[in-house]
Amino acid sequence: MKARLGALLLLLTGCSSLSESECRIGDWYGLGYQDGQTGQVRARFRDYQRDCAEYGVTADPERWQQGYSKGLALYCQPELAYAKGRAGEPYYGVCPNDSQFRPDYDRGYAEYRRDQQIEENRQQLMSLYDEQQRLWDKLVDSHDHNQRHQLRHQLEQLEWQRWQLEQQQLQLLQQLTPPPQPTH
Repeated sequence: MKARLGALLLLLTGCSSLSESECRIGDWYGLGYQDGQTGQVRARFRDYQRDCAEYGVTADPERWQQGYSKGLALYCQPELAYAKGRAGEPYYGVCPNDSQFRPDYDRGYAEYRRDQQIEENRQQLMSLYDEQQRLWDKLVDSHDHNQRHQLRHQLEQLEWQRWQLEQQQLQLLQQLTPPPQPTH
């Protein structure tokens, strides 16, 4: 039970470093299963070997590989590839069925990135609107001819930036499509 809890904590932290007690308990199958189920690279086992060697413990590559293969079988289901990409999960090319998995993953990941860009643009537009309002308020209150000229110039630049962002945003929004059906 402690080894499973350790493996869960390891999964949640995303760190491959093992403590001495985790090395001594040595749930290599469980660690391999978790690594496979989360699509980690095989090289992660070398980190475990290095960590445990510091405590005089030898990691069991066969048990880890058995667990990894079982976990990887769950991770690499083609019908889950799109959802993993759409959620922004990284994919390290670990699936033996990469030619089936990757196209749907890439499609989902492209949509994830598009949505990230839409949100980033939205935030930038909000910031530009706020800055424009601040400059307009300043312009209205100013009686200095030079300052008014500079403020108008700044407002024109912001208007151009805003227009460019709005155009980019429209292009991104036009790309929104319903999720594709799996190709399998």
